Amino acid sequence: MNRTTLLAAAALATAAGSASAQFWTIDASFGLSQGISDNGIVTGDSLTGGPYFLWNQTSGATTIGGASAGQGVGGQPKISNDGAYVAGTRFNAAGGYYEMGRYTVATGTWEGFGTFAGYGTQIDQSVSSGYNISGDGRSVVGLGWTSLGTADTHAMQWMEGTGVIDLGTATTGESARANAVDFDGNVVAGWQDGAGRQGSVWVDGVQTLIFKDDGGIAQEAFAVSDDGRYVTGLGLGSFFAAGHAYRYDTLTDTYLELTNIAGGESRMAGAAINGDGSLIGGGTWGLGPATFGTALMWTEDEGTMTLTDYLDMNNIAYDPSFNFAFVSDISSDGQWITGWGNYGTPASTQSFVIQVPAPSSMAFIAMGSLFAARRRR
Repeated sequence: MNRTTLLAAAALATAAGSASAQFWTIDASFGLSQGISDNGIVTGDSLTGGPYFLWNQTSGATTIGGASAGQGVGGQPKISNDGAYVAGTRFNAAGGYYEMGRYTVATGTWEGFGTFAGYGTQIDQSVSSGYNISGDGRSVVGLGWTSLGTADTHAMQWMEGTGVIDLGTATTGESARANAVDFDGNVVAGWQDGAGRQGSVWVDGVQTLIFKDDGGIAQEAFAVSDDGRYVTGLGLGSFFAAGHAYRYDTLTDTYLELTNIAGGESRMAGAAINGDGSLIGGGTWGLGPATFGTALMWTEDEGTMTLTDYLDMNNIAYDPSFNFAFVSDISSDGQWITGWGNYGTPASTQSFVIQVPAPSSMAFIAMGSLFAARRRR
């Protein structure tokens, strides 16, 4: 972010009476932000083949390697709560393939996790892909290739001290993938093919499919709260009806539909969730990419609103010329928000970072962690 933009953001904060609130944009050449830590460190990837990046408010963005979608491989970068580790997909030069991996920020090095023992398969140049990391940084989840047939992938998890775990697939001959994991790696969420791309949860390795209250399937899950209780994901509507994201309770097996905003589009995603599940971020959009949508926030007290309304409600300053399209991640304490939007003349897709001065759910996070610990004994 250049000095002119920083000065503009500071002026906005002062004018709004919230000098502690901050708003930044990330140079568009680095790509799209995907994850944010509790200390405001952002990771993201390039859609044009560039490497992953790390960003902080002091140093800006730097590249860290890793394999982005622009290189024709799966996976996405996500970051641990303390900002010490990044998970995603990396290239194994010795083996000549891409694999799930973890990057240690302190040493600037990647380690790879290969794929399942005995029957892992290399498809094109990949054997596995990393999609998320646990809050404590000790577990990475994603997918591993298993065959050239219809059941191409199984949900895959790597745990420190244990190694690679095959979370499997609930339906023989169909694929599954893990998209998210809680703080300590006990609850994983993602999707299961078979009846469409259905939301799925693995609790201590046991898979459960997510259904709506009317018996229909819930769409794929994108995020899990730190305490492992709540999962959020995608909702698909139709040409004439808006989609609705959801919050699924893994403890009570209950599905809560999240209302879209007035004029909301056919797709609505809950893509980010805070530590206790009381705050969800994402967006609503129609046909095409989510970068052209409207960024949303949902709270237990207020329901769904646009991100701009959420920022205004909390007296948080931001550049009014920035068009917020999507929230890609929220820190576990709710104090940091990142995502994408359209900015500048001519407009370009850029990532944003927002610091919220007063997180609202810190006390509940501690309670939720204790609750989760009791539940898993």
